[in-house]
Amino acid sequence: MKKKKSILAVSLISLVNCSDVLAYGNTQNSEVNMGMNSCNHLVNNIASCMQNNEVSLGMRHSEFAQKGISAGAFYILPKLDFTNEYNSNVYKRDSSKYTPVDAYFAHFKPGVEARSDWSQHALKLSFDTDLAQSTAQGTNNNYNDIFTSLTGRLDVVRDSYLETGFSYNKLHESRGSPDQIAGITPTFFDTKIIDAFYTHKLNRLSLVTGVNAIRYDYQNVDSMDSNTPLLMSSRDRWQYAPSVRLGYKIQQQYEAYIKFIYNQIDYDGQVFSNGVAPSGNNGGSAYNRNSTGYNALTGFAFDLTNLISGDVSVGYLQRNYVDPGLSNFGGVNGFFDLKWHPTQLTTVSGKVSRDIMQTTQAGVSGIIVTGVTVNVEHELMRNIILNAGGTFMNNAYDGFVAPNVENRTDNIYAARVGAKYVVNQYLSTDLSYIYQNRDVNYEFNNYQVNQVMLNLRGQY
Repeated sequence: MKKKKSILAVSLISLVNCSDVLAYGNTQNSEVNMGMNSCNHLVNNIASCMQNNEVSLGMRHSEFAQKGISAGAFYILPKLDFTNEYNSNVYKRDSSKYTPVDAYFAHFKPGVEARSDWSQHALKLSFDTDLAQSTAQGTNNNYNDIFTSLTGRLDVVRDSYLETGFSYNKLHESRGSPDQIAGITPTFFDTKIIDAFYTHKLNRLSLVTGVNAIRYDYQNVDSMDSNTPLLMSSRDRWQYAPSVRLGYKIQQQYEAYIKFIYNQIDYDGQVFSNGVAPSGNNGGSAYNRNSTGYNALTGFAFDLTNLISGDVSVGYLQRNYVDPGLSNFGGVNGFFDLKWHPTQLTTVSGKVSRDIMQTTQAGVSGIIVTGVTVNVEHELMRNIILNAGGTFMNNAYDGFVAPNVENRTDNIYAARVGAKYVVNQYLSTDLSYIYQNRDVNYEFNNYQVNQVMLNLRGQY
């Protein structure tokens, strides 16, 4: 059962979920939390999320599964991806005011994973990269993303175990983010993620409790408009999320649960809007964005043989801010995750999520992000997989300052189609097309992006 749960956790990460806190569903382990990359962190990075939606043919046919190298009690699984990307609007600018800049990107993605092969306990080390070189305006759009994680499971007694992990990631922020406008380069930042969760099962009851802590460290960025750097380092912070989940298995396939997550965010100091420090009449705004809040949920998880499985929950979330200039807010919260196999060759997955994100916008407390995702994967032949997906995301900003007269609202639409061809267990290639559109009620903030991705993967 533990192995099945682990596979499900990894599959959930492949869906588009641009939330920066814990997943709500019944899967709560270190692999979920360690999976936080740029996809999960950024409000406007849907396309990057969809690029990482990788087809796992090896789960269906063992002859295509990555074998790895046996090294004592461990298996070493190396891989290497070369990806060519065309991007029609690198800076994600509104074409009614700016001329979009297109570019080609070359992605070099070496990675390796080491897994233990023990009868009890488990240990896994992962290292992934995305080293990207762009043809647009010199080196201004190059980036080197790195993802590392060390996760482990300590089996205490039967049906009781401790999962813990540490992750260090070097990431970049999407060019479409309103928090990094006017930067010559993307905003680069590091995350350090530490978590520990204990699971105990007693007959029909289950208890999962633990804590997740994330450290964000941002680098300052040179501004396009002046010689003054944008002080993105004012966004440095710790985020803590202790949680407890109590479940009751009604039958083998059905479980009801309640879950409570407490959130605390502590910034190192005042946060400058868009990285601009206050300075006379032309300076920016500064806020104490420390906050506390919670997510309270009740839900139902089900797994009906191999046909359909899912998780649905509803609840309430709240966020309270220290700064009197930022209003407290909350609202109805919910989570829906469904995986359906209408045939042995087709998988349909859907997801709905809602959460609160951080921002630096003047007068804005936070962003309530509501996302809907649908993906379809079909096995045309044993070694050819077709896939398509769509995402809608609504970003509702809470608060505004003059000259704005209403809260900002972003509606982001994205669609993806692709195909993967597996030559053998060592070599595969895939081609995908991604379309993204953002519609904003603030002037000159809309954009459209077309991306074409051709990838070649080698693995052992």
